[in-house]
Amino acid sequence: MQRLTISLDDDIATAFDALIERQGYKNRSEAFRDLLRERLARETIGQGEGQCVAVVSYAYDHHKRQISSRMVERQHDHTSLVISTMHVHVSHDNCVESVVMKGPVGQVLDLARETVAQTGVEHGQINVIPCGEQHDHDHDPGHEHHHGADRPLRHLTRGVLEGEVRVCVSVSPDFGQKNSQISDLAYS
Repeated sequence: MQRLTISLDDDIATAFDALIERQGYKNRSEAFRDLLRERLARETIGQGEGQCVAVVSYAYDHHKRQISSRMVERQHDHTSLVISTMHVHVSHDNCVESVVMKGPVGQVLDLARETVAQTGVEHGQINVIPCGEQHDHDHDPGHEHHHGADRPLRHLTRGVLEGEVRVCVSVSPDFGQKNSQISDLAYS
């Protein structure tokens, strides 16, 4: 880790400290790292290169314009990009969906933008996160390795539908003991 020293005008430093307090950061360094990560991510995504994960959230009235069936059809037409969908009934008429997409930045952004631009979609939001180095979870069941944690995680995988769908649950070595929990869940 490198140490950087920066100088800020008093009003910017005061506003930054207020941001740190509102957001619940423990120190300036972590807040500054997050700001840099966000800016670097925007640059990466803006170049339209590489891989990303996007969460596309939107609301709609499911009684209008056959939007429910249109959205499901679009997701099925793009199974190489759409990896998960959560559908929530907010009221008798209104639904909210969050669609998780993964793939090349350009393709994901095109589909995400087309999705929120559909007639009948309200309050569409797109959150894109660039993927760094890809980590393939296609290992032998029960393998151990680190995901940046202090101790190894044990992956328990179970193939479904002839290996096309995988659920990967990571648990700490003390799983099953008091106060232990599943530490990671991946679906691919």
